[in-house]
Amino acid sequence: MLTSQSGSQAPMAPRAAGALLHERERTATRREKRAFARHSIESCRTIAVRRLDADGQPFGRWFIADIADVAEGGMCLIANEDQALEAGQWLLLDVRSHPGFGQLRLRAQLRWFTRAHFALSFGVAFATPLKEVPVLSVERRGTRRDPNQEEWALEEERMGGAAAQTP
Repeated sequence: MLTSQSGSQAPMAPRAAGALLHERERTATRREKRAFARHSIESCRTIAVRRLDADGQPFGRWFIADIADVAEGGMCLIANEDQALEAGQWLLLDVRSHPGFGQLRLRAQLRWFTRAHFALSFGVAFATPLKEVPVLSVERRGTRRDPNQEEWALEEERMGGAAAQTP
């Protein structure tokens, strides 16, 4: 059963979901359409994600997300943990596991999300589009990591979050 972003049951449509999606794409305003082509990802290192409060300050704990696709303007991510996210919310993405981004952190706005029993899929738009699609690092780890236990996160916690700011 499909659910909407708020978790309520989606209305039943008399036509196939693909036809409905195609119609929405055709009638979407220019602003709603993707500005950049998406590039699917097979297997790469995870990134850490943290919510930002209304003042743009990090709050809550980091969580891990897999990259499903990436473009100059944003990414589709998948998290195995349920997170309290809201459309329009700003997030801090720690992309240090992918030197191809050319930076350690990115700010991004949550554009959409879909909850399933086993995962949360969500799309983010970068605050500043990238100049090009980054080369991503292949995943070599056999176990899931907890970003809150990594040295950079522990140092931020010792410093009271001051180091959590983007450069």
